[in-house]
Amino acid sequence: MYTLDLLRDAFAGWEVLSAEDFDAEVDEGKGHSGRSALIDFIARRPG
Repeated sequence: MYTLDLLRDAFAGWEVLSAEDFDAEVDEGKGHSGRSALIDFIARRPG
């Protein structure tokens, strides 16, 4: 399972524009709906 710390480590040296973890209700079809833990992570490659 991904975490913000894991993503920050994986993208060390990148400019992190947004990093947030949260819970939300999702409805993505039969068998995949309900409360989910989500991460939004946006980073810009250096250079």
